[in-house]
Amino acid sequence: MACLLMVACNKEGEFNPKNKIDRIYYSSSYKSEIYNNGSWETDHTNNRPKYVSEIWHWEGNVLKSISHYAYDGELSYTEKFEYDGKRIISISSLDGDGRHIINYENGKISSIDCYSYNEKYALYEFSHDKGKISSIRATYFSLEKSALSPFSVNALRFFIPISNPDNIVKAMANNSERNDSKGGIIETCDMKFEWSGKNVSKITYTIDNELPYSFEYSYDEKMNPFYGLFYLEEDPWQLLMLSKNNVTREFIREDDYYDESNYTYTYNGKVPATKSHTYISNNNDYRYTESYTYYYEYK
Repeated sequence: MACLLMVACNKEGEFNPKNKIDRIYYSSSYKSEIYNNGSWETDHTNNRPKYVSEIWHWEGNVLKSISHYAYDGELSYTEKFEYDGKRIISISSLDGDGRHIINYENGKISSIDCYSYNEKYALYEFSHDKGKISSIRATYFSLEKSALSPFSVNALRFFIPISNPDNIVKAMANNSERNDSKGGIIETCDMKFEWSGKNVSKITYTIDNELPYSFEYSYDEKMNPFYGLFYLEEDPWQLLMLSKNNVTREFIREDDYYDESNYTYTYNGKVPATKSHTYISNNNDYRYTESYTYYYEYK
């Protein structure tokens, strides 16, 4: 599931954008190369032309569900949203394999309980300062099943800023080795937020009290059409739907390791029409180039 948590400009849990997304398309390309005898040789390629990845279903100003499609055009799953008035209180899959319960206190999100096949696998606890999210503690629990439901794994892309989804999936898959008692804690992740106006400027992560790592962000001046949502899109780190504007640069810092990603946009008036990203890794004998583009259609 691509868990959609609405955190509107002033009232958390409400989302009513002026520009309502109708469809999202996606295309990607990948090429890996091996350095051999003084030159780079292609090792593997994978290209996916533009296809429909999401269709958003609205009733007036209310987002009722989102259908997600695979590259072959088949429906992967549909997530539905339940409300208490204008505020979302749960997100679930139509087939019932996952559910997320959003809890509020004093008009702010206080916690989120996440279930996979009726088992609780995660708890997110929120803290606020001056009306903004200042920190989140994520606690992950071992499961009786060896893996999360597809609905729940995908929740991490539409969700709140957490540790890499791949790491969580591996942790869940190996939970029997790490903790013999079902329901035991297998990992905690603390996230601290820094803000610049209405944009998140920095998030610092600490997993199980290990050395922290951070993500720093720069923005354009156009309206983010997901503003008010926790939305990771396909790549695990690109969240920032907490921010009013669109991310153009992401700088990662972890001990002595540094990395940088840049994003480019075309626009339809005041909102993005496309978002593109290309990443090139490089070392002495192996490198890969990965590119993708999102295409946004509005109602």
